[in-house]
Amino acid sequence: MKIMTKDARGFVQGVVDYLRKDGNNSHSVPKVQSLLYKVTETAKRQKQAHVESAVKLTIVEQQALSRVLSRVMGHEVGVDCIVTPSLIAGVRIQMADWIVDTSFQSQLTEMKHLLIEGSVV
Repeated sequence: MKIMTKDARGFVQGVVDYLRKDGNNSHSVPKVQSLLYKVTETAKRQKQAHVESAVKLTIVEQQALSRVLSRVMGHEVGVDCIVTPSLIAGVRIQMADWIVDTSFQSQLTEMKHLLIEGSVV
């Protein structure tokens, strides 16, 4: 598993900022869009995002996530949400080969590699 890139971290922060302001942060969307510039064309064409979360997302949270992804991708994006308790906390969003993983599980894996193995995978 790879550590999230600066661009991925920026995207996640943009999504968080957007959700915190309930969609009223029009300045975040261009920033998030620029961070997604490197997303593959295949991922950009996806109309459905696969979302795993440690707990069940409410309908309101699912709708907010769909709105953010739709605005960023420039077309309507639905979300297919499943609960994966092993994530412990956070979410993992996947569209084709583009993945944003903010789960506590992935952070623990990264810490393990850094502390025990002395390397980043």
